[in-house]
Parts: sequence; structure tokens; C-alpha cells
Amino acid sequence: MVSFRGAGTLGRWGAWLLLGCVVATHLDAATLRVFGSAGAESLFTPANCSSPLNPRNIASIPRTANTGDAAAFIDATGNDRAWKIHLKLRADSSDRAADRLRASEAFLQLSPRPWLDITAGRIIEKWGTGYAWNPAAFVSPPKNPADPNDRRSAYRGTDALKADLFFSGTSVSLYAMQHQRFAARVYRLILGTDVSLHLYRDRDGMRQGVSLARVIGDALEIHGEVSRRHALAGVQYTFRHNVNVVAEVYRSGEGLTRSGWEEVRQLAQRDLREANRRFAPLQMARNYAFVRLDVPFAKYDVETIAITNLRDASSILRLTLTRKLLSNVSAYLIDTEFLGGSGSELSYVQIKRAVTAGARLYF
Repeated sequence: MVSFRGAGTLGRWGAWLLLGCVVATHLDAATLRVFGSAGAESLFTPANCSSPLNPRNIASIPRTANTGDAAAFIDATGNDRAWKIHLKLRADSSDRAADRLRASEAFLQLSPRPWLDITAGRIIEKWGTGYAWNPAAFVSPPKNPADPNDRRSAYRGTDALKADLFFSGTSVSLYAMQHQRFAARVYRLILGTDVSLHLYRDRDGMRQGVSLARVIGDALEIHGEVSRRHALAGVQYTFRHNVNVVAEVYRSGEGLTRSGWEEVRQLAQRDLREANRRFAPLQMARNYAFVRLDVPFAKYDVETIAITNLRDASSILRLTLTRKLLSNVSAYLIDTEFLGGSGSELSYVQIKRAVTAGARLYF
């Protein structure tokens, strides 16, 4: 049975902005661009029956799954650049879940003054300088450290009214969102360093954050982010032939202490349902390390990601091999392994590994 979850949202945002794009082409639109991608994947996930959270595959994890998705982006811009309409439509299909179609991003942007932009709608913001984690990205979509580039364009925006102000080398972004939430971001280049201050307020109070990035020479970049109880420090270096390395260390004060992790382990012996509810990979400790190596050559690209729990040394190791078949078509194979000794965080993952084979078309 096919159901279109989010169809109401699509009608509210997507249909109106799609109509706006059509109308714009008959008015003074300088450009109307349509682009995006479509892909299909097959996933192999054998159950980890030695996990205390999944003895004898009590969770009934399927060995295989097949998915498909498509994301279309539509942009219309006025001749005088005084307005812009942007729409991102996303469709998902799976043999393990209901199909869905939704507007992941849909906004109207007006520029009444050279120093002012006003945006209303559903917006995907990308705050912060971290590659795998963004402690100060209070209004951004949650990032998966094992897939930090969002290969399937699955991010969904936040409904907001936004104002961007530009003056004297400083940009200020102000946000008003649903449920009495407000945010602000101030950016300035200071002595060759990108500096951003982040503020976020909701019913629970105020949060603050800072993100920094500095490029040294032609190949080295250092970056960091800090917010209450969270911190990240990292470096990125590009060698000859575009070989790229990223290394980061992340601290989360909201992660579990050693005693907190022991409580989850003991809970798995008494209440499997509750233990599975509480278990979240890469959140069962406070300190993690991330390393990414990307090596492009000819029509191939090899990416290796390693994420390590610094308390027990358990790790996620992910290897991706991508082959460009045509200028706009790529095929890839992704192998994700969970490594760790008995009692470590990642030995509790309910699957042994995840192997993904897929192809993607860009248009």
C-alpha cells in the first residue's frame, strides 16, 4: 500500500511555490533551473545475534532491503535579483516501509535592499564548521557522522521566517520559528579566521555556540565548534591529486559516562525493549574521534571513514568505492563494519554489518 506522508505539507508549501515558479517564468524571471538526482540502493544487514540487544535476532531485523529516492530542486530568480523562489521535492520508496513524497525545502526570498534579505518558508540551514558533528548547529538538520555528506539529499528544513543583514563585513541572520523558538547567527572574518556566534532560544532557555575556521596556506584548514556541554576540534588537509584527510575529536557532555553505559548493559539482561530504546550508536560515550580519507583516481573514488569511541576503542569502519559510469551516473558499494571487544559500545549494535550497493543519476 502506498501512502504519501507529508502530503499536507506539500500542499502547504510545495504546491504554492511550484505555482510561483510557473508564474515567474511568465513574468520577469531571469532564470528557472531544475536539477536534482535519483537513485536506487540494495542493503544487506545480517543480524548480530551475539549482541545482547538482539539475541537470536529477537528484533527480527530483515537481511535485505531495497530503496529508491529522487530529489528535485527548482529555482526561479528575478531579473533584478530582488526575489528568489526555491523548492526541494523529495520522494522515497522502500520495500520495507510506505512510500512518501514531501517538500523538504520550500521558501520565498525577497531582497528589498542590498543589505537585507527576507526569507519565509522551509529552510535547510548548514551552521558550523565541523565535518562529522556540529555542536553549534542549533537549527540545522541532524548530521549522521557515518554519512556526513548526506549522499541521498535526505535533509529536511525547518519552517522559519528569516532576515539576513549585511554591513561592514559582518552578516547577521535572525530566525523566528514555530513553538516560540528564536535563533541568531553573527558571522565575521577576523584576522583571516571565519568566526560565527550562534544563539538559540526555546521554552527551555537560551543556548550559545561559537564556530571557527582558518585556512593556512593552500592545503591546511583548522576548525572548531563549542557550545554548552559540546566541543569539537578538527583539521583538514588536501594533498596532491586532491587526496583529502579530515580528522576530528568530539566531546559531548550529554553522552554516557562509564557507569551510565554499565547501566544500559545491565538493563539489557532485564528489559530488552527498554535497553534497545536507550541504545543509540555514537551516543553511549562522551568522547569520539573521526578520520576520513578520500582518494580520487581516474573514474574511481575511494572514501574511508573511521569513528572510534575513545573510552573502549570500539569503532565504525566504513569504506565506499564509487565508479563514475557516465558524466552524470555513478555506481557505488559501501561496506560498514562494527568493530569492538565484548562489552564495548559497538559490539551491541544489532546488525553485524551493513553493505549497500547503489547507483545515482544526476540531472
